[in-house]
Amino acid sequence: MPTAPRPAVKTESEPEAKPAPTAPRPAVKTESEPAAKPAPSGARRPVLKTESELAADRRERVRTGKVVVTEPPRIERPKPAAPPPVLPEPVQPSPNSIRSDILMVNNNSLSVAEILYPLRDWIEQTRSTQTPRGFTDLLRQRLQEHVRNTIGSMLVFEEAFSKLPEERHQMLEDAVDREIDKRISQSFGDSRARYENHLQDNGLTVEQARAMIKRQVMVSGYTHDILAPQIRIRRDELLAHYRRNITQYCTEETRELRLIAAPYAAFLPSGVQSETATKAAMARAKLQAMRHIRAAFEKLSEQDFQTVAREYSRGVHAADGGSWGQIGQPLRAPLDIVTQPIFELDQGRYTQPIQTETGWYIAQCGEIMSATKTPFSEIQNELRAELENQRFAKLASDYIYRLAEHATISGMNGFVEIAVEQAVRERPSDEQIE
Repeated sequence: MPTAPRPAVKTESEPEAKPAPTAPRPAVKTESEPAAKPAPSGARRPVLKTESELAADRRERVRTGKVVVTEPPRIERPKPAAPPPVLPEPVQPSPNSIRSDILMVNNNSLSVAEILYPLRDWIEQTRSTQTPRGFTDLLRQRLQEHVRNTIGSMLVFEEAFSKLPEERHQMLEDAVDREIDKRISQSFGDSRARYENHLQDNGLTVEQARAMIKRQVMVSGYTHDILAPQIRIRRDELLAHYRRNITQYCTEETRELRLIAAPYAAFLPSGVQSETATKAAMARAKLQAMRHIRAAFEKLSEQDFQTVAREYSRGVHAADGGSWGQIGQPLRAPLDIVTQPIFELDQGRYTQPIQTETGWYIAQCGEIMSATKTPFSEIQNELRAELENQRFAKLASDYIYRLAEHATISGMNGFVEIAVEQAVRERPSDEQIE
């Protein structure tokens, strides 16, 4: 076993020995590593600078002009390509989307004015009873039905006229003339100028109006000739109709109302109204009205009611003996409490004086009209005519509608919308032909 070297012992007289430089250990070469080249003489190990030293060194070279500062090249990213614009899909018009104030039916034309004119009364009545939106909705529905019926009438006229013998053409024109003269006489005081102005106000020419009347006359006669033979009304149908509508053939009991009236307003000073009268003036008027009605009531013990009413009544019917005519139920307030009692009185009897908020009254039950019921036998012929007309109207409407369904019609929906807009915007002339 080798012996470890003993440490040297330092004496005071010996100077401190410097440590001997350590020789580099020779590199051990492995078989896989190539032999290292000997370092050149005088070579030094590279000195590594810190980041701050490198930055200071760079600033110095920049200051002395050894290095020229340039911006690094910019690498721009390519912009994404813009998406292609989205184009709206082309609108495909529906067959009925064309808007025009003229509707073509086969080879014939129909104007908005010709459609609106027969409905002018209905349009104004509906306008006055509906909200704007409700009126427009009802108008559109009615116009759609009316346009189809008119189209059917045009087709019926075309068919009927093609079958009309030549010798009857003049008879048709004469019938149209008579109808026009009748309307001018009834509605325009025999003034053709007023008639023509009326047509112009409603957007019609004289020729258009004549064509409309000619079509009505022709269609009415033709449809009656071909459809009337199909109508047969049995007696049991008449009786069933009579029973379903029995209230139409019966009348309720009514009673004649007679009044002696002493309204407070009649006893106010001249020119003074109840609304503006002072309390003192109104109190005096009420007192006078009470005294007056009492005097009238006392007079009834001596004279008949109508005579007393003509002398004492201050109401609107005093000259007629106080008669208001036949009524089937009490009048509205404030006269309800006055008129109710006469339905409990015998004919000729009258009430005590009755005070209301507007005055004093005495009511009498005048002539009593008993309830009536018209026997079936008396109105059987009338019922037959009524049912025949109803059935004919239904057959004619169905016949005309079927013809309209097979017609070539262009732009009906747009035509109806224009008619709606015009009817909402305008009001027809006040004068009426029919």
